[in-house]
Amino acid sequence: MKHREITASKKANGKIQYLTEILPEIPTNTILYKKLTGLGATYGELKAHRNSIIIEPNKPVISGKCKDPKHGKDNLFGVFDGVYADDIVAYMERSIRQNKYFKILTTPESFHKVQEAFEEMDMDIRYNSFLLFDECHKIVKDSGFRPDIALPMDLFFECENKALVSATPIEFTDPRFEEQKFQTITIKPTFDYVKGMNLHATNNLLQAVKEVFAGLKGNCFIFCNSTDTIYSLILQLGLLDESAVFCSEKSVEKLKGLKFDNVSDIWDKDIMKRYNWLTSRFYNAVDIELEEKPTILLLTDCYFADYTAFDPNTDTIQCVGRFRNGVSSIHHISNTNRNFMVRSKEELRGRIECWKDVYDMLQSHYDYATPVSAKDAYGTILTSLPYAEMLDEKGRTKYFKIDNYINTELVKGYYNCPQNLHETYKNCDAFTINHYGILDYKL
Repeated sequence: MKHREITASKKANGKIQYLTEILPEIPTNTILYKKLTGLGATYGELKAHRNSIIIEPNKPVISGKCKDPKHGKDNLFGVFDGVYADDIVAYMERSIRQNKYFKILTTPESFHKVQEAFEEMDMDIRYNSFLLFDECHKIVKDSGFRPDIALPMDLFFECENKALVSATPIEFTDPRFEEQKFQTITIKPTFDYVKGMNLHATNNLLQAVKEVFAGLKGNCFIFCNSTDTIYSLILQLGLLDESAVFCSEKSVEKLKGLKFDNVSDIWDKDIMKRYNWLTSRFYNAVDIELEEKPTILLLTDCYFADYTAFDPNTDTIQCVGRFRNGVSSIHHISNTNRNFMVRSKEELRGRIECWKDVYDMLQSHYDYATPVSAKDAYGTILTSLPYAEMLDEKGRTKYFKIDNYINTELVKGYYNCPQNLHETYKNCDAFTINHYGILDYKL
């Protein structure tokens, strides 16, 4: 894969160059590694003089951009649950009458409705729009629990004009990137963008949170990918009246059922409190613009909710990057779990190859079996094998699911012990460790 580097610097007023100033338009067949959040990749595409379809990770991102006054004249249209193909057709017809470019933002799961609308309009989506997959690392990060997040990718590779962008890329193994000669463009900052990190390893998350919270001033934003953990901590810390929670629609209903009403499925500054708790749907792409610089906290519980583990190379960077005017301090409070295996990327790839060999062997037995009972037995075993999870309904390899497995297992290894997590942050070029401590309590 061909690689290019473009430098980004700070202007005289201290602001970072926007992407459009150094790359006027994203070229096709490109994976853009922008290194910095808030560089304006999506902004540039929404301003570009061409029809655009931008795939965003979730609804809050789309809602935020559609309400942003910076895009008041950009003809944006958001597609998610509750928006249908007929609505998109009406928007497209109106845009054509008004001689405006299509600027459609959609979740991956709703992308099929955009396809249907183009078909109804007798337009070939492959040649009539630039298709941009924003925050493309999410295809890997979320493939384990969002099976439809990669659904747009088959059509994506058929499109004439297409690109992917992320500030925190994860290596893709899908061979179509090589086959179509994709290039990577890395935006390289010419200035120091490293942020200080305070890492608190602990054997008691509640007590550690109490201790760290006691020394904080001003507004706080707490990222934790478990609504149950969030609500439990709010209760145990006595913060019901001082908290706002931002989470999924389903979790909103759950919290309201518990009589906690200061909750929303989109970012809403109007309900903000001193302690603002956010789940993973707010880790990426959402712009939180505040006059002050808040304190950022990340909470990980490896025992009761291992999905609260943050990848320092992606999740932590993205969380901190939500705040367009900067942050005052960053704290990650986490326990660790010796049961999490530490394996290298090479070991994990070898593991998958072994799974594949076993699957292929059993598949061969299945293909050549003649008795119905034998075929049934082999079929049952095949569906229970680990590699079956890496195949779609047509038996094709789901490369993004493989990438997800490798990434998930690597991240678990970071949380095997405090030293591993500390070392991972030290090796991440986005952070420097200001403070590292172990908060050890008698249990």
